[in-house]
Amino acid sequence: MHKQFAEIYDIFMKYVDYDGWYNFLKRFIKTKGTVLDLGCGTGEFVLRFLKDGFSVVGVDLSEKMLEVAEKKLNDLKIIGEKFSKDRYRLIKENIINFENTVDFENNKNSNLCQVDYIVCNFDTVNYLKNEKEFLKFIEKCNKNLKKDGYLIFDAVTEDIFTEIFENDIFLDEEPEYTSIWRHEQLSKRKHLIEIDLFIRENENDNLFRKYNEIQNKFIFDPEWIIKTVQNKGFEIFDTASNPEFGESRIFFILKKL
Repeated sequence: MHKQFAEIYDIFMKYVDYDGWYNFLKRFIKTKGTVLDLGCGTGEFVLRFLKDGFSVVGVDLSEKMLEVAEKKLNDLKIIGEKFSKDRYRLIKENIINFENTVDFENNKNSNLCQVDYIVCNFDTVNYLKNEKEFLKFIEKCNKNLKKDGYLIFDAVTEDIFTEIFENDIFLDEEPEYTSIWRHEQLSKRKHLIEIDLFIRENENDNLFRKYNEIQNKFIFDPEWIIKTVQNKGFEIFDTASNPEFGESRIFFILKKL
């Protein structure tokens, strides 16, 4: 999501079961350590990991998303929950270029500081432009991760479009907003989704603010993903799906060799 979407992203995502998703991740993340959250957005998982005693580096390309995440952390500090900067960082960077230099143990920056876990949620990898960018993503994850550390990400298949869209249109009407989604297949693996979102200014009137968002998704072949990550220093610890998070979504749980 881009700049103007950041401020209303949490409204847009209000029905996402963050707790259920987080508990699913925790099936594989059991020992305390440092988590690198790639594409962290407004920080919902950053918050949950911090509350469970992890140190967290959150990375996102959107500065506005990170500002929302920082505000959430500050709001929690106001009500008494203490998350000091020696336990988290929020960093603006493209996930295919990011190399972690945050050393929580020594409270400093180093040339490279590997983490115990990397997570990348909500089919963020499908926003990568092509297979070349996916290769960069995997290579950076390998570089940032400790030996025997875990990388967990999810990706959607082509079925996502028949699951969501009817005749390439999806309409979502809620008291706070109305959104109209339009889907177009650009090539064999490239898809465009355009979202017009109308946010109600005040619950007592019919004035709306309009937002427009264009997303490009690249659909990776799951078998290609498996072969690629195995060639890049990972073993497949598990693959999983959970109907609660969409029939077309596959979770890849990888262990660094």
